[in-house]
Amino acid sequence: MGETLTEVYENAAGLLSRMGYVAVCIPAYIRPPMPAPVVALATDADPVLVGFAIGQVAVNPEAFLPTTRKPGGRPKGKPAGPPLGIWF
Repeated sequence: MGETLTEVYENAAGLLSRMGYVAVCIPAYIRPPMPAPVVALATDADPVLVGFAIGQVAVNPEAFLPTTRKPGGRPKGKPAGPPLGIWF
């Protein structure tokens, strides 16, 4: 059985967290104005590192690379540094 998008984003978030970035998988992210939720990855890591993390944790990474990034504000408790990006 193949891996799911949620599994890949959770594993990528774990890898990015261990690398020192803020990262979390959001299994039901609502992206306005679209009403249907999507699986998203919220992180302050650069786009190249998001792709790297997915490439490291997925068997077929091309199928799971996000195509859209929305601004996600500042991470809680981290006033400095890059803002979060919501990838889906």
